[in-house]
Amino acid sequence: MIERVEALLNFFEPKEVPFLMKVVREVEKLRIDLPVLYAGSGGDVEHGIILGNEIIFVDSHLPDITLSEIKKIIEIGGKILREKTVGKLGRGGKYIIDFEFFGRIRITYFAEDIMKILKELKSGLSVYFVKVPHPKEPNVSDLKSPEVLSKALNLIALNGFYLERECPLPNPELIGFEKVASGYISALSIHNDKGNLYRRVKRLSEEEIMFYLSNVRYK
Repeated sequence: MIERVEALLNFFEPKEVPFLMKVVREVEKLRIDLPVLYAGSGGDVEHGIILGNEIIFVDSHLPDITLSEIKKIIEIGGKILREKTVGKLGRGGKYIIDFEFFGRIRITYFAEDIMKILKELKSGLSVYFVKVPHPKEPNVSDLKSPEVLSKALNLIALNGFYLERECPLPNPELIGFEKVASGYISALSIHNDKGNLYRRVKRLSEEEIMFYLSNVRYK
């Protein structure tokens, strides 16, 4: 994954690279064969593919533009092997693209509410990633809400990771996580929050996580 960061340096802000390198080094130690979920992804391929080889993108905002951005970034330094759309985007369908970029990668993109996707991810996640949690579309779940966050955190495998910006975990040890690293990560947002990487070190139930998050007031 380090090679991917180095190949994508022109797409990252220079001041975020040290933090991204820390994140990649931690994630590379994981070696869990489970997908990465990037919620609110847009077409942000560069931040997604440094976290794994199977990535699920979820973003209901402007799907045609998102697809164009995904392919544009891939074609700059990678090679598209296969792409197809199954069903109708926004109505349960998905877009799948397989490509080469320092290894074989698959991105599966859904233009759906995140709650619909979380219900399907029974096998779990290696990394859950969210940068800008606030929805751009009406009637779409807020990624920062206790309902969404508890379901997503519960899907992370033991020793797996939660990477976030604008959606931190106060006292993460109370729900079985530890903070591993903090630093700058870029986002199209008016907020100037640090990014944080958390590791799941203990399993609590979704209900326990939900109870904790429901009683925490974010700043």
